[in-house]
Amino acid sequence: MVEVEIRDVTVADSEAIATLVTGLGYPTTTEKMRERLDSILARKDFDTLVAHHGEQIVGFIGVRVGPLYEADDAYGQIMALAVATDHQRRGVGGRLIQAAESVLMARGARLSVVTSGNHRADAHAFYEKKGYAFTGRRYLKSLPSSAERQRS
Repeated sequence: MVEVEIRDVTVADSEAIATLVTGLGYPTTTEKMRERLDSILARKDFDTLVAHHGEQIVGFIGVRVGPLYEADDAYGQIMALAVATDHQRRGVGGRLIQAAESVLMARGARLSVVTSGNHRADAHAFYEKKGYAFTGRRYLKSLPSSAERQRS
């Protein structure tokens, strides 16, 4: 297990987060990530945490909290989780999950959900080991942007 500290993300972390997100298979740039983090940090329903080992950011997790339609409680959702390849299987992801769940509970969430692509068998095993149960499917449909809608 590697010793890491967990803290809130800052816009100054954009380069490291862009590298981690790119490693997940979603290529991006530091500038694009800076824009995204500016938007995310302005929202009260999102929290983003980073794990750092010394000066190096080795992982991050992004969560949000919202109301449920089917119950009176709030729910938390893990929106993103990434750990640097050279720090995987060393406890970093578990520490990030633990910290994020603490944030979600402090914000009133009584349920935590996560979605994970079908091709991520290692991630599925990780989440199940952390107490998450497979309960269904996620379906995805891309919607046209406002520019695309205007052209049609």
